[in-house]
Amino acid sequence: MLSPEAASRIVGGTRIPITTAPYQLSLRRWGRHLCGAALLSPTIAVSAAHCFSAPGAYSIKAGITNLHEPGTVVHVNLSLVHPKFMKSPADYDLAVLFLASPLPLSDKIKPVALPKEGPEGQVRGGMVGRVSGWGKASASSKNVRSEELRAVDLPVVPQLKCNVTYLGRVTERMFCAGLALGGKDSCTGDSGGPFVVEGVLYGVVSGGRECGRAGYPGIYTNVQVLRGYIRENAGL
Repeated sequence: MLSPEAASRIVGGTRIPITTAPYQLSLRRWGRHLCGAALLSPTIAVSAAHCFSAPGAYSIKAGITNLHEPGTVVHVNLSLVHPKFMKSPADYDLAVLFLASPLPLSDKIKPVALPKEGPEGQVRGGMVGRVSGWGKASASSKNVRSEELRAVDLPVVPQLKCNVTYLGRVTERMFCAGLALGGKDSCTGDSGGPFVVEGVLYGVVSGGRECGRAGYPGIYTNVQVLRGYIRENAGL
């Protein structure tokens, strides 16, 4: 089952300071952490479309390692959910966020680069990316999330193998990443959070099956394939 959920879980990872992932944002609904997001410019961010399944007042908090830090909070003026987004499977699971005012850039707040369009910018099996977010430290943890930013490094699974695992439901707008033995995963969250390879945003956390389960890697939205949508709407 491919299940997108607005839940926070970075399993098997380690704590990191925001300065090592300054593009990481906390997407908030009515002032409470809901999902992750990635900063593309001082006024533009991206997250998962399924994070916007309910109406509400959305904002982002930037420049924080701990969720309780004041950081910099900016209202989301507009969230453009991809018009072809489907919940099951979570296809076209991407939203472009327009912020009400520019974020002040610093060592704690910096945009992440987008992948190049064309063959050289494609995600490939074996690439290792870093996923970050505020989430459960283990699948069995009773707490909903970690208050501290965590990250885990995961290899991209070859697309054919990924599709076989999920019975042909993985489209070209998705890719898998994870370890064969499980234990380390983004699971279904921090939904909307970044999958970054060498400073480039290749994926957005979308979904998967259970949390860190052996044989079932996490599912990510393929940012490079949807690069045109970002360019057309945000000019990036």
